[in-house]
Amino acid sequence: MSNSTYSVYMVLDKRRKKSDNTYPLKLRVVINRKSFHISLGHSLEEKYWNADKELVTNNFKGVGNVNRLNNMFQKEKSAIMDKLPELDETLGLETLSMEEIKKRVTGKVIESMAVAFCNSIIDELEGAGKVGNARVYMTRRNSIRTFLKGKDIPLKRISYQWLKKYEAWYLGRGNSTNGLAVNMRTLRALLNRAIKRKILSKDSYPFEHYTIKKEATRKRAILQTDIEKIKAFEPKTAQQVRAKDYFMMSFYLMGASFVDLAFLKMDAIKNGRIEYKRKKTGKLHSIKITEPLQNILDRYTKEKGPGDFILNVIKSVETKQQYINVRDEMRRYNRRLKEIGELCGIENTLTSYVARHSFATIAKYKDVPVSIISQALGHSNLETTEIYLAEFDNEVMDKYNEKIIGS
Repeated sequence: MSNSTYSVYMVLDKRRKKSDNTYPLKLRVVINRKSFHISLGHSLEEKYWNADKELVTNNFKGVGNVNRLNNMFQKEKSAIMDKLPELDETLGLETLSMEEIKKRVTGKVIESMAVAFCNSIIDELEGAGKVGNARVYMTRRNSIRTFLKGKDIPLKRISYQWLKKYEAWYLGRGNSTNGLAVNMRTLRALLNRAIKRKILSKDSYPFEHYTIKKEATRKRAILQTDIEKIKAFEPKTAQQVRAKDYFMMSFYLMGASFVDLAFLKMDAIKNGRIEYKRKKTGKLHSIKITEPLQNILDRYTKEKGPGDFILNVIKSVETKQQYINVRDEMRRYNRRLKEIGELCGIENTLTSYVARHSFATIAKYKDVPVSIISQALGHSNLETTEIYLAEFDNEVMDKYNEKIIGS
């Protein structure tokens, strides 16, 4: 059952007065505290409008029959009111943007375009605070837009043949098969969203016969010995200090993502534990503060109140700008991590994701059950965790082999 709330009002839109001193009459549609306007095609001077009753007053002389005019407006209002619950029941108002809802209730739904629809999903994800997912869609959108030479195409024109042409183009530019796989999975998810919202027919789904290929890659995890090198590393700059702290804090918090670290507030520290909900899944984590983690926290928590962010990443109070702060700091963080990895002589390139993958892999090597690792990482199923653990480094596999054969 939907939790959406909605209402429709007839209003005189006084944001912009016309040259004849009239204002346009509009329907204001309010859904979950957000709104849009639909023009009624008429304008009035303010003195002829009864805002409380939402009626044109009887002394208006602009038409022959004021009652008929008011009845016409009421019918248009009722028509919108009838469409909203139907739309909520079939698609869910909370899943649609205001622009999509407006087009649907006014009967102006036009052929959905691939890049335009992707842009709307990006806006929704950013608005929901899912900055990582939004960035994934943004990167894939840019690739498709380049393939289309800056143009857009209807979603229904993305066929099996179109996918094969895009595949050939993408790989022909020297890109990897795994890069293609990420793009295709994102495009598949985009089309599934479109089908769910009934703006694309299931008959137009092109992935029924298309296979997304993937090659084995070197895992992003590093070994315990490399973690020890990072622990022992002596930073030379303030940015290196922060990068080392972020990385080790992520590792100590069971592979917490950087976005979750950035949004941690002082009130997340409770009874010697860090408690927070993961941004990506909403799953609650409660992790004991160990001594090395406490040593890092001590550098950031002095003279801060319960509502203050633990790290000094977020500077804004506006949600979208906060995620921009996180994005910009993550870029700096990854640049400094690469430096640290090279200075420590670590073969793998260090990124913000390495701490998470390394926690999972090291835990597995120490014979921690996969179910426990999955819970620590906040995965919704064991299959996702198995992906993290699919390939150990050669050194790890050699040690297991020696253990098995008794060498």
